[in-house]
Formats: sequence, C-alpha cells, structure tokens
Amino acid sequence: MKVFYDSDSDLNLVKKKKICVIGYGSQGHAHALNLKDSGVKDIVIGLRKDSSSIKKAENDGFKVLEVKDAVKDSDICMILVPDELQADLYNDFLFDNLKNGACLLFAHGLSIHFQLIKPRKDLDVFMIAPKGPGHTVRAQYLAGGGVPCLLAIHQDSSGNALDIGLSYASAIGGGRSGIIQTTFKEECET
Repeated sequence: MKVFYDSDSDLNLVKKKKICVIGYGSQGHAHALNLKDSGVKDIVIGLRKDSSSIKKAENDGFKVLEVKDAVKDSDICMILVPDELQADLYNDFLFDNLKNGACLLFAHGLSIHFQLIKPRKDLDVFMIAPKGPGHTVRAQYLAGGGVPCLLAIHQDSSGNALDIGLSYASAIGGGRSGIIQTTFKEECET
C-alpha cells in the first residue's frame, strides 16, 4: 500500500487549474470550500437550473452555472452527484462539452468500475475519495487536519494524472492525514 502526504504533493498544480465541482451537497460543498481555502482561485459550481443548492453555493462565494456551461473551460471536473445520476450526466452534458485533455474526477468508483461511464480517451480519469462525509471533510480541514483520501487512476492520458490527483487531494485536506493509492475496483468492491 502506497501512502502520500502533503510533502509528496505540489499544491501549485491545482491552484493553476480551472475547476468545476458538479453538485453542491455533502461532498460538493466541502471540496469547493476546501479548494478555495487552499488557494484555488478559479472554481465554478455546476448545478441544474432548478437546484435547491444554487443559493447556498452563491452565498459561499461561488459562481454557479448549468452543468454543460460550467464544464466547457474547466481543466478539472469533479463529479459529486449520486452514482445513479452520473452516467446520464456524463452522456448528456460532459461528453461533448469537456475540453480536450481535461481531468474527470470521481469520489466513488462505481460508474467507472462497472463501465456505466466510458470516458473519452483524451481525458485523465481518476478518483479522489475522502473516507468521510462532507461535513467531516470540511470540519477536519478547518481544524487543521484532514480526512484520508483514496486515490485511483483509471486513465492517465496526460502522463500527469497522479501528480494532479495528489495536488487535488492535498487541497481538500487529504494530504494532511494520508492519500492512499488504490484502484477503482478495490475502492468500489470494498
């Protein structure tokens, strides 16, 4: 088992990226706020136009756009909606709108492991899965700690997916307590 920490990560990698967080529920708000507090300047929240989370995200200082518009210029797109919605979300809004070479992230392995989503070949596809609910991810970060994260690479089109993944995981607090490298299969089946 390989474990990484903040000292293994270059936080500047993620700070330079345009990040789209899709969903602003338990994990979505924690990821977005922790990224922001870690110095990421360009974060947009992708939500349905009738989402009850729009006001909450706006009140937290984020720009909110409909998903297809939110992902167009993003370097990193983190999907934080329920598993059962992910395939339709990808097929309807992400497949044609993600820019070439973008990173597609998940916090759970189901959609990739069971091939509900077949990502484009030009994308880096990886998972950053905090091992706790969003309120704990946020609270631990604010307290100076972090929740351990699992990191798995499914597709490394750029050759840089591990470094970007470590940077993202550290930015949400995972590098403070440990980023454990795994696979989508192991995360999903255990």
